[in-house]
Amino acid sequence: MAPSTSKSSSTGKRPFEPRDLYRLRSVSDVAVHPDGQTVVAVVGWPDEESDSNRAQLHRIDVDGANHFRLTEGHRDSNPQFSPDGTKLAFCRSEPGKPGRLMVLDWPVGEVNKVAEFADGGPKQIQWIDDQRLLVTAPQRPKVQAGVDDDELKRRPKVITSFSYRFNGAGYNHDRPGQIWAVDLDRPEIDAEAGDQNGEESETSAAVAIGAVGINHSGFTLSPDGRAVAAVATMDDDNGLYGTNYLLRYDLTIDNGAVIAAEPVILTPKPGWWNLVLWHPDGQLLAFGSEGETIEFERVFRADPKNPGQPTQVAFDDVSIAAGPSTARPVEGGVLVAGSRRGRVAIDKYDLGDGSRSVAYEDDSTVVAFDTVDNGQTILAAVTSTQRPAELWRISGGSANKILSLNDDVLAEIDLAVTESVHVTSADGTQIEAFITRPPASAPDTGAERPGLVYVHGGPMFQYGHFFFDEFQVAAATGYVVIGGNPRGSDGYGQDWAQDIIGNYGNRDWEDVQAITKLLADQSDVDPDRVGIGGGSYGGFMTSWALGHDSTGVYKAGLVERAVTDFVSFAGTSDIGHFFVLRYLQSTIESDLENVRRQSPLTHAHNITAPTLIIHSEEDWRCPIEQAERLYTAIWRNGGTAALVRFPGENHELSRSGQPKHRVERFEIIHEFYARHLGGADFGTSHFDFGTD
Repeated sequence: MAPSTSKSSSTGKRPFEPRDLYRLRSVSDVAVHPDGQTVVAVVGWPDEESDSNRAQLHRIDVDGANHFRLTEGHRDSNPQFSPDGTKLAFCRSEPGKPGRLMVLDWPVGEVNKVAEFADGGPKQIQWIDDQRLLVTAPQRPKVQAGVDDDELKRRPKVITSFSYRFNGAGYNHDRPGQIWAVDLDRPEIDAEAGDQNGEESETSAAVAIGAVGINHSGFTLSPDGRAVAAVATMDDDNGLYGTNYLLRYDLTIDNGAVIAAEPVILTPKPGWWNLVLWHPDGQLLAFGSEGETIEFERVFRADPKNPGQPTQVAFDDVSIAAGPSTARPVEGGVLVAGSRRGRVAIDKYDLGDGSRSVAYEDDSTVVAFDTVDNGQTILAAVTSTQRPAELWRISGGSANKILSLNDDVLAEIDLAVTESVHVTSADGTQIEAFITRPPASAPDTGAERPGLVYVHGGPMFQYGHFFFDEFQVAAATGYVVIGGNPRGSDGYGQDWAQDIIGNYGNRDWEDVQAITKLLADQSDVDPDRVGIGGGSYGGFMTSWALGHDSTGVYKAGLVERAVTDFVSFAGTSDIGHFFVLRYLQSTIESDLENVRRQSPLTHAHNITAPTLIIHSEEDWRCPIEQAERLYTAIWRNGGTAALVRFPGENHELSRSGQPKHRVERFEIIHEFYARHLGGADFGTSHFDFGTD
């Protein structure tokens, strides 16, 4: 058996272990009270006892003086204060129960359930006034009212729409995202069981206000509370091309009931809209793109009254990462998260001239934020390579941590350190990569250690300055790890991200080879013990690399949740139909050979390195048939492969899967790597991986 990871350093610290996931806490969302003195943060963790991902709300003074847990639900999220600050609305998820909209009487009063919603419950929340809220939640058809989940699972699914399932959400063809108005003066009711489709009971707490059958993925309320703008998927063309529209609903309140007029389509042409935000000055902002190719998300201005295409506000070559927790209006502008060079910063865009200034940037990644004093102070969830996301106060150009959640557990651990390096690709292009070396407490895997190349997903994502358990576990088992941002990645300009469109496996593969050579050339790396792995696009590139590795550089490969055949992917993935069109610039009808050429399965007969294939059985993003076909192809052509299937998991297994599955996944990966590369394992034995 390979060496274990129980060694301690001279400081008495030990290496990172998969089970440390159970003890780490992270902040995922923040909301500042209207008085600017208090902030509520969502604190989450993978819970071993319940084998589920839990989250609760914590209250913290803005100056960091006081902190205590505010709620005790199983999974509480999305806190939103009422305008007068006397109430706090939030979402609650409990195993086996409908999702709930909860309201807490601030600061420490009663917590009341005001509405229930099926299929995951409420998502986005916004207050209309101190007694009424808007939320988004799935809407089941009226004929399913009162039907239990077991019976619904038994029934055949009659599908007539183009998009009918989504990773993590399951089948959603008959339950589009709906906007609901919730009145706190009305009795609580199960929104699923109540009358719907325009026939709501006058006593219902939750009343559907959006047009029936339209899938609403987000909304924003006008400053005067008289209108709602929404991002909506309306027809099969939207499903086919992955596009959506911006809508407006005019609102009236009649005898306390919120009534919405028929929707007005604000964008005659569909776009790729991710978020809408109504600025207090009356401007309607949209974040996304209106092009027909893969483009960075930008800031646009839409006319809330007259339909027409939005106009771009800012032309800076920075990828915006806007979401309900990462965009906030300020006087004359908007604060929004932006990705660049392995960081996620906070930028301010001037809505007048479109200029960008930096509100916060460091060797870190901003996960969520809210503001005080018109953005002069920012309360943000921030992560770095050495710490999970915790709460920071950013003011006057300085940042101070005001909520430390992990001091005790991190004091025990000898964390690996990550450094940024640059490598020159075949055509002279400079690529940024991040090397993580084993800590002093890591087991002895030789004077020249084994090396691991990791390729990220996306492909429009970036490795960089955030706490990454994958790198920590690998370094703790004795590997020198490198993860780079080859062409196609986020954070280095739109031309960089678009460079691989229509030509997968070309310049991105050249960049990965250059990153691999840099790792193999390190003085502390054994070039004969180098492996490669990655998930999603990273799994694509791993299987591509193994099928094109003519010199045998890679001695083992991890292909996880990968797309391996774009031909079948185009018809089975929840996004495959438009992903193939946009990224490969082809369809199977127009140029089948081009689609095949860019598919790793076409080259799988060349794979000779031992390959571990990990996939989730409910992955609709890259369906498991992608893994099955690669596994079969490797064995059929004389190679060696192991296929690990995780039941009940989707594409997000490594990030938000069941905690025990996440730990088992690490154990399996490092059993495999230990056998073929000589690193350490965790003393477990899940599988016999066969002979070398």
